[in-house]
Amino acid sequence: MFSVTTPGPASVSGRLCFTLIVLTLATTGINGTVHVSTPPVVEAEIGKPINITCVPEISTPSTVKYVQWFVNEKNLRKRIYFQDGESRIVDNETDYTGRIKVDENYTLTISPVELGDEQTFLCQVGAGPAGSGEGTTELKVFDAPELPEIFPSEVSISVLEKKPSQIATCRTRNGYPAPNITWYKDRTPLQAITKMDNKMYVTSQATQEPSGLYTIVSTLHYAPEKKDKDSKFYCEVSYRMPSGVDKMKESQKINVSINYPTENVEFVFQPSVLKESDNVSMECRSDGTSNVEYTFYRVLDGEEEILESTGNTFELSGVQRMDSGVYGCKVLDFDVFHKDFTANKTITINYLDSIKLEPKGPYTFMVGVKDKTIHCSAEASEQTSVIWKKHKKTISSENVLQLPVVTFDDSGTYTCEVTVKNIPSLKRQKSIDIIVKGSPEVNCMKRTFYKKEPYVNLTCIFKGNPAPKVTCLESDRKKVLAVRTHQQNNYTTVSELIKPLTVEMLKVTCNGSNKHGSKTHNFTVDGGTSNTRSSGGMLIIVIIVCIILLAFLGAVLYFLYKKGKIPCGRSGKQDITRTDAHDDIVVEVKNDQKVPEETVLLQGVNGEKKPPNDQ
Repeated sequence: MFSVTTPGPASVSGRLCFTLIVLTLATTGINGTVHVSTPPVVEAEIGKPINITCVPEISTPSTVKYVQWFVNEKNLRKRIYFQDGESRIVDNETDYTGRIKVDENYTLTISPVELGDEQTFLCQVGAGPAGSGEGTTELKVFDAPELPEIFPSEVSISVLEKKPSQIATCRTRNGYPAPNITWYKDRTPLQAITKMDNKMYVTSQATQEPSGLYTIVSTLHYAPEKKDKDSKFYCEVSYRMPSGVDKMKESQKINVSINYPTENVEFVFQPSVLKESDNVSMECRSDGTSNVEYTFYRVLDGEEEILESTGNTFELSGVQRMDSGVYGCKVLDFDVFHKDFTANKTITINYLDSIKLEPKGPYTFMVGVKDKTIHCSAEASEQTSVIWKKHKKTISSENVLQLPVVTFDDSGTYTCEVTVKNIPSLKRQKSIDIIVKGSPEVNCMKRTFYKKEPYVNLTCIFKGNPAPKVTCLESDRKKVLAVRTHQQNNYTTVSELIKPLTVEMLKVTCNGSNKHGSKTHNFTVDGGTSNTRSSGGMLIIVIIVCIILLAFLGAVLYFLYKKGKIPCGRSGKQDITRTDAHDDIVVEVKNDQKVPEETVLLQGVNGEKKPPNDQ
């Protein structure tokens, strides 16, 4: 910032002499020119600094120069700066005092720019005998407006109105120069027609605030259609900034409350698939927004029976099959009261009756009877599917449970499930018990095992209903044996007898009986034969081991012969190389009571056949 010097009497007289000299030289006709260049227009943003250049061109050398900056206010030139040699003065009591400075190149800086700075600035340069010159610059100022605000209409607008209605008002504040407002519907600009048109027109008002900035208010008048119910309306303010930059700001987007009359009516109900005991909700839907009245009805014997309802819904609780029929609704629109709107649908209440079994039971059969069947069915509103299960496992996908020949294993609990095919939630089931009675059946087995000493296990499974009672006797001594028994189910008894295996023959008779009869099984356990078999088995193992050892020795001798270690036909001593490592030999012998003992013959080692000379 240059210092400001207050001129004294000497200074004033000096300026007067200087001015007289300039005038005298000008009148004496001394040749010379001074040309000053300044930009014709400079654009500045309010609140920011701006520079205005001043470049003098002097035709003759001159050392006497002065510079002055002026501003034209109301067609009057007012000086704001003076420079004479080393003396630099910012004039007091102007709008620019304290806001300007001039550098060594005579460039004027204004900081910050204010709205009132939109004036014409003049730079004057004097060069003594060469004369003086000046250049002018017009300063343009700009200020961005605030974000536009939109205010929708507070009342609903009917599409039946013959004239455009006020849709919304848009306002933007503090812009300079005055900005422009454009209206949009769904990204499409609306033509700014100011004349009251049959479809649309816009009214605008610009107000200059005491600050000098502008507030713009624009109101959109529009005749909406039904398709505009989902449209978005908004306004856009556009304005210029320095260096020719065009900018814009958008307001929020709004929906306009539009009333339109009914054109179509829809009747719906939930749930869409119904069964007995369900609750039904019926709804009447109008595609209009005007004030309407709803009426529900049911068609009975060709006549419409009015149902008492409130609003556009109607409820039925715990429906039954007799509630099936045609239901509908009517809409009375007061905007188009001369026209009737109605819609209806057929409502079907699905049902599934209780399951019927044929024969009805009880289901008690004697074992061995043939061709027993049980039919399962249920009446329903639609086609059904039937399955039979036993212990949660599906055993039949038909409505008939067939027992070709009844066995004790057919006893148990069976469940019949009936389902309406198109309505999986509509299902019923019924369980029955099949009881099979009869005299016992038996299945026995014996098994020997070792636990320090040999034992025999005699097991019998008796099936019968009632469950058989089992007793076992040692036949020769008529001695009752202690038998361990347990009930596998209500028709199966499992008995188990464990005895030490001795050389004496053991004869055991087991009997299972119930009120329908009895069944006997005889065991014969030959203890001596078992010992002989055991000894014979050990003997076979010894023989097999010996044969394997002899075969191994023969293979070693054959190998040494092939290597030339043992020449045949020569006398003298021969060295025989022996191997210290022997393969482990494992022999497994299985003995089954029902399979006779077999003799094992080894014909060679590793499946090789030896030539005659080597045997």
